[in-house]
Amino acid sequence: MKRFTFLVLFLFIVWAPTIAEAQQAKVDSLYKEYSKTTTDTTKVNLLIDIYSSYQKLNPAKGISYVREALELAERIKYNKGICFSDFLIGKYYMDQLNNAEALKHLLKGAAAGERGNVLSELSIIYNVMGIIYSNQDEHDLSLKYFLKVAKIVEKLNMPNRLASTYNNIGIAYKGLKRYSKAQEYYQKALIEFEKTNYKRGIASVNSNLGIINQILGDDKKALEYDEIALTTFQEMKDTASESGILTNIGELYNGEKKYEKALGYYLKAMKTAEKYQKIEFKSDAYDGLSKVYANLNNYKLALYYQNRHIALKDSIHDEQGMLQVQEMEKRLDNEKQEKEIEILKQKQEIQDLKVKTQSEKIKRSNVIIYSVAGILLIVLMMSFFIYKAYKQIQKTNVELAEKKKEIQDSINYAKNIQEAMLPDVSILSKHFPNGGFGLYMPKDIVSGDFYWFNELNDLVYFAIADCTGHGVPGAFMSMIGIDKLNQSLIDKKIEAPSEILSALNISIKKALKQKDDSATSKDGMDIALCSFNSKTKLLNYAGANRPVWILRRNEIIEFKPTKSSIAGFTDNVQVYEGHRIQLESEDIIYMFTDGFADQFGGVNKKKYMTKQLKQTLIDIHKLPMNEQEFKLKDLFNEWKGGLEQIDDVLLLGFKV
Repeated sequence: MKRFTFLVLFLFIVWAPTIAEAQQAKVDSLYKEYSKTTTDTTKVNLLIDIYSSYQKLNPAKGISYVREALELAERIKYNKGICFSDFLIGKYYMDQLNNAEALKHLLKGAAAGERGNVLSELSIIYNVMGIIYSNQDEHDLSLKYFLKVAKIVEKLNMPNRLASTYNNIGIAYKGLKRYSKAQEYYQKALIEFEKTNYKRGIASVNSNLGIINQILGDDKKALEYDEIALTTFQEMKDTASESGILTNIGELYNGEKKYEKALGYYLKAMKTAEKYQKIEFKSDAYDGLSKVYANLNNYKLALYYQNRHIALKDSIHDEQGMLQVQEMEKRLDNEKQEKEIEILKQKQEIQDLKVKTQSEKIKRSNVIIYSVAGILLIVLMMSFFIYKAYKQIQKTNVELAEKKKEIQDSINYAKNIQEAMLPDVSILSKHFPNGGFGLYMPKDIVSGDFYWFNELNDLVYFAIADCTGHGVPGAFMSMIGIDKLNQSLIDKKIEAPSEILSALNISIKKALKQKDDSATSKDGMDIALCSFNSKTKLLNYAGANRPVWILRRNEIIEFKPTKSSIAGFTDNVQVYEGHRIQLESEDIIYMFTDGFADQFGGVNKKKYMTKQLKQTLIDIHKLPMNEQEFKLKDLFNEWKGGLEQIDDVLLLGFKV
């Protein structure tokens, strides 16, 4: 039976706030405006706009801005700001497949939306919650929230949202096996979408009608609906959504025992879903391939694809987290009821005050007299306790100073350990006789950036890496990274940089237990790794989100990395692209993390930017390598001025 129902993920895309593909200049402009404004609500809105611009650039970096917006909105009790900030954080966690954390923020956002009566934003949050519960197969909860959406959009007279909501209500009824109700709502949605000729909605509803007809045993009618959906998506050139339809058609043919036909559709669906990173589509395609290969008696491939299906399915479902969310939802409902009871009590107390007698007033006067006497006695007692507390505070301050010194000493000792693990730079002198340099400026005492060198046979290996976080957490990650790189090269004798990165990805995920959803950390690193033969001048390079620049004849040639980090959310089977680069005499190799380019400074307090860093290296490349290091350090400090250093800085250069 077909598993994936269309328009759930699609609706989220339609209903998400419209966010332009912002450029860095837009972020800088908003940040400048934010620095000048003194109105708190405006600050909240600007912080949300900054995050919205970062969504296309780097959501992980931008999320701190919307968290700051949420903190400020909560402090000033700005319900609309709380509602929208919690929604955006929930959306971020949903994109990371952390549905439990997403729902916690969405529930808080919904509570703020109800307090502030911000209905449009509230309908968006309810819709996304319905989508998440639908993906978790919690169809009763999904229906509950979709019905709430329908009530709001009917009141606001929003026909496109209403059509989408009808479709989602059909999805929920289908999950509850109430197929006639599902069919009824799908037909209502189709009528509304056809009024405006909204092709994506038409395609999605036709796909869902195909599913219902297959369930009801009418495979011919189901195929007709699927063909309409497939043709419509093809007209729209929506190849990503097309993969879901291909899976559904494959399921039809598999059910009819036309296995070769089914196999063709499943394979095409899988390739498309993998290309566009559609998690649910990939999961369904893997499941379908497992079944059809089993029907073809190819049990090895059947097991392979079933394992891939289970791995993806586990990443989408988080049962323990969902239980916590449901408990939170009950708690919020209870708090709401308690507040209503408290309001009733207050009203009753006001009524009681109106009927108090004159004798009660006299009693109150007596109470006041006794209270004054009591207060005088309390003041005398408090004077004694305040003096005693003052002496205790003095003692506590001394103890805190001692604890601070102990912590500082521990961090300094950690710095010594980290520096001891960094490689001996003298290794490089025999491979790069024309010199090199390393600009290494941690933000804190210890660093999340690290460099690594080693040798194997006639090759020298060198790398720079940027771990999740900085300070002590980043330093722990850097020590793990150095250890695993040494294991891959020295113990396992893996020579190709691309293969070393693949092994590093697996070993770090294993070290951090990132296969165990109940205790998963999503830490990882970005890295550029090279091997170099000084005799042949052949450089092999592979990167995970970090490039390598070759400066040759006053120009920089950029070799781009694979757009995937090491560990974190990266699959175990991630492959990193390798580059073979034939260097020439006088070429300079540059490798760097993002700390230099991301530093705010200058007259306008803007980022230094990668483009400016590239021009700087071209301008100074004729200086001796050690002088380049001093020049870059001076430029960085001059640019930063009185601002805080925002990240660790690491930049290496080697001259052939």
